[in-house]
Amino acid sequence: MLDELRNCLMNPLYKPANFRSSFLIPLVFLVIFDCNQAKPLNVDMSHGSGFLLSLILGNLSTSGGGGCAIPSLSSGENATVVLGQTDFASSGFGSGAAQLHYPQGITHDSKGGIWVSDTQNQRIIHYPSTVTSGGTPDIVLGGTLGSALNQFNNPQAVAVDAAGGIWVADYLNHRILHFPSGVASGGSADTVIGTSGISGVSTTLLNSPRGVAVEASGGLWVVDTGNNRMLHFSPPLTNGKAADLVLGQTSFTSGGTTSASASTLANPNSVTMDSSGGIWVSDASYHRTLHFSSPFANDMNADTVLGQSTFGSSTPSTSQSGLWTPTGLSTDANGGLWVADYGNRRAIHFSAPFTNGKNGDNVLGEPNYTSNNSGNTVSAALMGGPNALTVSPCGQLWVADYSDHRVLYYP
Repeated sequence: MLDELRNCLMNPLYKPANFRSSFLIPLVFLVIFDCNQAKPLNVDMSHGSGFLLSLILGNLSTSGGGGCAIPSLSSGENATVVLGQTDFASSGFGSGAAQLHYPQGITHDSKGGIWVSDTQNQRIIHYPSTVTSGGTPDIVLGGTLGSALNQFNNPQAVAVDAAGGIWVADYLNHRILHFPSGVASGGSADTVIGTSGISGVSTTLLNSPRGVAVEASGGLWVVDTGNNRMLHFSPPLTNGKAADLVLGQTSFTSGGTTSASASTLANPNSVTMDSSGGIWVSDASYHRTLHFSSPFANDMNADTVLGQSTFGSSTPSTSQSGLWTPTGLSTDANGGLWVADYGNRRAIHFSAPFTNGKNGDNVLGEPNYTSNNSGNTVSAALMGGPNALTVSPCGQLWVADYSDHRVLYYP
């Protein structure tokens, strides 16, 4: 119960699971937190434990499991919060505190806040869980172009580790940077994977990495986009660490493309973990998303493909099962997968269990599965070009709408 209350206090978006009467504490007054109002309530126990239980269940109980409610998003639903813009009809860019310029990465932290890669402003910014439309970040990393440990060159994906530190794919510096938990604005990285400013194809060199994900064990997956491969780095993670596993290539020294198959990649963009330790990879140029199951082996085959009917096909499609240059990925608490389908200007959801070529079952950013906002109308219901997304443990969806210079929130 204390953990639930603590989570509610720290994150007003948090929706705790069912409380049971066994958790009741026989005190005259008990302070609980109403997650719907994000404020403490003084509960008068003189009304009896039945009243208290009813109040608790009325305010805090949900039908979801796993510690919080999983909201049900409807296809075509409007976003309810916008960051980077003053309203849902605007799409300008800038470098002000409340502005964004081509955001390309996003992830959530344990307190319900989000980290956003504000790519053309050369910065990584953090918004607290209490942020509202048009709000400003409370932490800013970088902000100038360069290769120092407090600078970026087109930062892309960002991921949070178990300790609360963050990993950033520093795309044109050909490196992955780690910033420690509690880092303050202007702080510097404490670990570098790859070599700053030097691209290459080996166990220690990267070529324009776009994606990054952290395993529960502390291992690191890197989407080495320019080398058309996935690299795995085992802990402990230290400066210049060598990769110990490669996917998408036959060796650590190859980085080209051939044709679409179960073991090849072409311009991979993003990676996310599933609950069983497997990974999903967005394979942008082949217009598909691939799943690789644990345990892993060098140059292994994927076991599932979404966006295409077979591993050998690579045709873009605006349909319920098709993808067009998929970029960001995020799994949800039910084992489903959200895909930022950039070319189709939408976020599309696939539910588990997965089969090759499976249909999506939810779409945001478009009114249906066959629409494509080619005129780039800017609104709360449409997307201009989503590049990344993240789903919190409680099911809230955040989308980095790259082309419209904004971040959208779906409750």
